[in-house]
Amino acid sequence: MRRVIVLALCAGVAAVALPAAAAPPTQKEIARLKREVSVLKTKVARLQRERAALDQAALVAWHRELALRRRAAAVDPCPITHPNGSQPPGSTFGSEFHGNGALWVGVPPSNVVVDELGTNGALATKFGWWRAVTGTLTIAGRRLDGAAPPLSASVPDGYGDTGFQSSGISFPTEGCWEVTGRAGGTSLTFVTLVLAS
Repeated sequence: MRRVIVLALCAGVAAVALPAAAAPPTQKEIARLKREVSVLKTKVARLQRERAALDQAALVAWHRELALRRRAAAVDPCPITHPNGSQPPGSTFGSEFHGNGALWVGVPPSNVVVDELGTNGALATKFGWWRAVTGTLTIAGRRLDGAAPPLSASVPDGYGDTGFQSSGISFPTEGCWEVTGRAGGTSLTFVTLVLAS
């Protein structure tokens, strides 16, 4: 008798826990599934639009880079200074440098400055310097491939008499620019190509 009761209880639990395999979905379940499919279709369409926008942005960036390369090639000659492998003492923050053993400046491998024109029509960028000599850094420069006002530079206080020194340089026009930094009776000159994006 006990065995019959246990078997009956097991059969009841199984009937509640396991849905009938052959039972068709109710209208309510069908409506819910249709709503889920509709939501998924909307998400897929949105993702496809976002991907198309990303593809378009990548294409625009690629065309912009090609145009800048053509413009860089058209500036002839611009004897761009590349990193010369000279490394300043101390931390270099992963930068590559052009230096002479007393002064160094961090330059990208291509040493082409590409930036948007500011409200004053100039292109501003930052250059990191390193001084092994004691003295305040000053920066001057001139355009090599055409007439232009001299560049302006900002050398903020607070970096001490030697070591790392940040700077901001504002180029009044695009072109091929020669930049000279001076500190402690020594100087370092480099040439960079400046282009508006």
